Amino acid sequence: MRKLSIRLKHLAQEHQAVMHFISAMRQVNPESESDLPEIAKRVRHVFATDLDPHFIEEERYALPLLREAGHDALADEVFSQHEIMRGMDKALDTPTTALLVDFVHMLEKHIELEENEVWDVLDALLEQQNNEAATQD
Repeated sequence: MRKLSIRLKHLAQEHQAVMHFISAMRQVNPESESDLPEIAKRVRHVFATDLDPHFIEEERYALPLLREAGHDALADEVFSQHEIMRGMDKALDTPTTALLVDFVHMLEKHIELEENEVWDVLDALLEQQNNEAATQD
């Protein structure tokens, strides 16, 4: 069972919403290229209102904890993925089907990295901190 702090639990829970977004995006089947700007507009809205604020919170809270635990490369990878997706978001000014597909794949890859590696490292760090605090009391 995860021992994540409330802030980290909130970030992890937001992944559920992102997975629903990914699932919805997989169902999108534009009838023509002329549909792409509207789809991209919606994706960019989700990015601006949900994804980028989530990334910023991770960068302020989770990535420093990863670095504290000695996992600089993992923190760098998470940040790099954030930056790639920020670039993809900007590129959606002139959307293509391939770009939308790549964005969804990158987002899924990112969630998998965090769920399968990042949260485990943070769990271990927080458990260690809790154990050290308990032995000092």
